[in-house]
Amino acid sequence: MAVPSIYHRSRAGSKERTCFVFGNHISWIDFIFLQWTTSRAICFVMHAEYYDWPVLRSILKSLNVINIKPANSRGALKNIITALNNNKAVCLFPKGGISTNGELAPLMRGFEKILAKTCTDVTVVPFAIKNMWGDILSLAPKEVRKQQKYTFRRCVSLSFGLRLGSNATRAEVERSISQMLSQSNFS
Repeated sequence: MAVPSIYHRSRAGSKERTCFVFGNHISWIDFIFLQWTTSRAICFVMHAEYYDWPVLRSILKSLNVINIKPANSRGALKNIITALNNNKAVCLFPKGGISTNGELAPLMRGFEKILAKTCTDVTVVPFAIKNMWGDILSLAPKEVRKQQKYTFRRCVSLSFGLRLGSNATRAEVERSISQMLSQSNFS
């Protein structure tokens, strides 16, 4: 299923437009749900501690994953800006990590810096993943996971918000994600 919010073309021609995708981060496999929604390759941003796992590194490199070291993020910011300037779709979980309580935490401000430094018109696409909290692939505590019936087939909802411009603020993106999270599943 192609999602127009991520895979869309500019009015000027057939060239794919640049988009920066933001959403909540609930589980280890959120990136899979997001990539399934489009045939367009998405460059994901990932913490270096996971990127540097020897088993994963070559796979992640082939998938154009951008690694980020929190202590020295300038190189990663340059790589993200370069990807956006090259009309790529880039996904960043602006909270900075997987949720430890199932709630949307305040978003980090790094993406606003990135948007300010890009040379192209960037479309910001907010999204929300629902019904993954409590899954074995989330960081939910054992007490929460025990309360939920384990099932291999979980009904997961992925919603996309209205596209925002390259001048989108942290508050606007956070409000959009929060609104989608507050809506009932599969509506």
